[in-house]
Order: sequence, then C-alpha cells, then structure tokens
Amino acid sequence: MVTRNVVLLDGRGTTDQTLSPVFNMLMSKLHKNGASVQTFPLKEMKMGSCVGCFGCWLKTPGVCLEPDPGRDIAQAVVQSDVTILFTPVTFGGYSSEIKKSQDRWLPLVLPDFGIYHSEVHHIPRYSHYPRLVGIGIQHQPNDKEASLFKMLVGRNALNFHAPSYAAEVVLSTDAPDQVRQHLQAVLARNDAYPLSEQVKALMPAVAVSSSIGTASESPGRALLIVGSPKVKSPSTSGALGSYVLEQLQQQGWTTESMTLRGNVLQGHDQAGFCAAVDRADLLLLAFPLYIDSLPFLMMKSLEVMAVHFAADPPERPKRLVAISNNGFPEAHHNAIALGICQQFARDTGMIWAGGLAMGAGEALFSGLPVEESQRSGRPPVKHVKQALDLVSAALAKGESIPPEAIQLMAKSPIPLVPFGLWRGLFIKMANWNWRQGAAVNQVGKDDLLAQPYADVGSATSP
Repeated sequence: MVTRNVVLLDGRGTTDQTLSPVFNMLMSKLHKNGASVQTFPLKEMKMGSCVGCFGCWLKTPGVCLEPDPGRDIAQAVVQSDVTILFTPVTFGGYSSEIKKSQDRWLPLVLPDFGIYHSEVHHIPRYSHYPRLVGIGIQHQPNDKEASLFKMLVGRNALNFHAPSYAAEVVLSTDAPDQVRQHLQAVLARNDAYPLSEQVKALMPAVAVSSSIGTASESPGRALLIVGSPKVKSPSTSGALGSYVLEQLQQQGWTTESMTLRGNVLQGHDQAGFCAAVDRADLLLLAFPLYIDSLPFLMMKSLEVMAVHFAADPPERPKRLVAISNNGFPEAHHNAIALGICQQFARDTGMIWAGGLAMGAGEALFSGLPVEESQRSGRPPVKHVKQALDLVSAALAKGESIPPEAIQLMAKSPIPLVPFGLWRGLFIKMANWNWRQGAAVNQVGKDDLLAQPYADVGSATSP
C-alpha cells in the first residue's frame, strides 16, 4: 500500500476519550510506515454543512461555493494517496462530524451519471482517487453495526471510484497488541467491494412484518423530522413526509413537523427539539441519501435523540419509520441508510416500524407535492401515492410498513416500461438537465468537466 500521502479525518468527539489510545496507535503505525499524515480534527473545525445547492457542479464546477475548511478537506482528500475515516461506529454509520465533512465531497465527482458494476453512479471527475480506509471504534461488540459500517465504507469507495478500500471495526476495550494487529491488517488489506446484490440483500432486513404488536386503540401523535438540507425551497423529503402526515391527520392523529437546521440541534433550540420528540408516539424521518448514508443534520439528530433517551427514557416505546430517497434510479442505494435508522431504533429501545426506499427522488418530485397534477412532463408518481397511502393506513392502525408499499415505492415509475429502459432514459434526461442547469449559470460543457485539484499532489490530469 502506498502511504506517502495520507489524509486522516478524525471523527472523535471532544468528550469521549476512550478512542484516543486507538487513534494514537494508528498515528504511530502510519509514521512507522513512512507516511506523511495530514490530520483534520473535525470537531475542532468551524465548517458548514452541505446545503444541497449543486453550486459545486453548476456554478463553480469542482469547487464548493463555501470557502471554509470543508473545501480544503475535499481538496486534500482527492490529492491524497490514502484517505482514512476514523470514527466511532454510530448506529452502523459514521459520527455526524465525519458526515458533515464527507457530505462536502460532492464536487469530487461529476454530476453526470454512468453505469458501473451494473448500477448507476456518478462519473469520476479525476483520473486519480485515493484508497479509502474506514476505521470504526465500538465500545461493545455489535456484529450488525459492524457489518453496516464496513459496507458503508465499501459503498463510499465505489461511488468515489477508489482504486481499493478496506474497513475494520475495533473495540475500544481490546488489548493494545490486538488493536495494533487490526490496524496493521486494515492498512494492508484490500476488501471486496459490496456490489448491488449484497446491498439489495439488506432490503428485506428493513422490511419488517406487518404486525409489530398491539395496534393503537386511539389516534396518537406523530412527529415528522425532515432531514433535507434544502431548507430554503420545498424538498422531496418534505413532500413525501408531509403527505403521510396529512393522511394521519385525516384519521384523527395530532401531527407536528420540523425541518432540521443547525440551530435546531443546539442550545435552547435543542431542548425544544427533544420536547417535540417526547410528545410523539410515532417518529417519521424523511431525508435524501447523502454519500450512501443520512445527511449530516439527520445523523446529528439521531445522536441528540440517543443522548436524550439515555438521560430521560420514554415511559413507553415510540415507533420509528424512515423514508429515504436518492438521486439514482435504483432504490436499493438507500438500504444502508435505512439499516442505520433501524439500528438506531434498536439501540434506543424504539419499535422499528419499517422503512421506504425510493430512487430518482429529484427527477420525480423536486419538492412538488404528491398530489400535484401539473408535473411539467415529469414521470408519473401514481405508484408513490399508492405506497404512501398503504403506509399511512398501516401506521394509523399501529402496524408496520407493508411489503406491498416497499415494492411499489421501488418500481419503475413509467407503466409497462422495464426498469432497464427507465434507467437508460433517466441517465439521458439527467445528463441533459445538468447541462441545461450549467448553461443558466453561463458554465459551458468543458467548464462543467473542470478538474481544479488535478495538478497538485498525487493527482494527474487524464
């Protein structure tokens, strides 16, 4: 393994010192291997989160519009030989600090889509990408969390066209010699990429049976938490979640909705957020897929809720439902994110009522309401409405998401058109749309393909 130029993203929190011995052993190992290590202590850095504006594709191609450390980290990552993600394993995913940084990697690929490993991914912007290594720390063994974490690192490697990757989970209580063995192995090992069939196999794990216990005797209270970073305009996540909330209202439920912003999870506003969570019998999470997982603020909200529940456990278990949509046509890209939500439910004593996965979210909705009749030539969404109607009826009766709704949500949106043909049409339409969006900003085709970080460090022009 080439180790001459290593970027290390440190996702530790400021209060948990149990990860520090492993971190120090990793640094020692890297230096012993002769590596030049650039470390980013994420918790200490003032950095904005991705707002989903696509400016890094359509206005300043390859460069985030926000001139803060998030931009510097993205540049350092693509110019490294190896990028290491060091993080506590958080419900099978990364810490929110890692997610904040990683969500800002979007300019490192092109907006255009192509087919890789029999599924749709973004086309690479550069000819050089670093090897990706994920090192997750657990305080106690949990095989399901560890499996999710390793698959997440592998899916990141696929989406960012890493030449190789490896992922390892280490217990903070392991003996030092055992930790060193794990670190030595993960730095040298090449893991097999988790391809579509392996990810699809996760989908049944988040599709629970239709009965989750005693049905509700009377209407309850539902809280919708929208995790889309697009807070200044309607979002697909908001449209999907709001439709379910409206159906529950019609059946006598009391409902509440909030869209996550940075201040919601801080100080006095965090207390208000937790109070809203406490009032709810049913929590509905609605979010877009960001870098194979939950967006930063959605992940942060899970961390906040977990700490709150540990300090003040609910009198009775709450139910949890998640709706995830992604920009690729295949719904199964959402499987890991839904698995993280399910693991969060397990870890906090909630009742997992199931998850819905939808592909091509922006192509189908772009924030338009589910009931919207004028869709400006967009593909039909009758199947989505049918799925959400089934979900709403089941949730109102205290049941989990029915398998029929999961199947409907993932199907081709165009009647009688096979999924393969829909996927081809999607790629063609999306790539045309990106160019139209760039042209509005007076960005030409050649500029859209810019490689601003290609001439420095290890990166080379194609």
